[in-house]
Amino acid sequence: MKMLNDKRWRETKAVVWQRAKGLCEWCIRDGIAAGVPGGWIRAGVDCHHLVPFESGKTAAEMERLCYDPNNCVLLCVEHHRAEHNQAGYHKKEAVKARREQAFERWKAKRRASNPPPTDFSSGGL
Repeated sequence: MKMLNDKRWRETKAVVWQRAKGLCEWCIRDGIAAGVPGGWIRAGVDCHHLVPFESGKTAAEMERLCYDPNNCVLLCVEHHRAEHNQAGYHKKEAVKARREQAFERWKAKRRASNPPPTDFSSGGL
């Protein structure tokens, strides 16, 4: 995905990492930092979107969701995996729905960039 490979995404991740001080925000949230027996504060390694940016209905909304540091949390591998499993992100129905949404966005973008001809004076059709 282009948005996750550009300078703005790197800048957003840097803000999230700095806010979290490199620690998993959910380890801290869940009380592991408060001394839960056997608990550890794990290093944050993945910047996770709370609201998936792919859920945006327009390119502008997708960009807003993607680059908003308040829509992101820094997670350890365990919490990131758990979040995706809980959300059903990798289930067949979810993957199919995301593909259909991406196709609809592609078609809308293509229609916007290639409008049908409006001059029929040449006698075509």
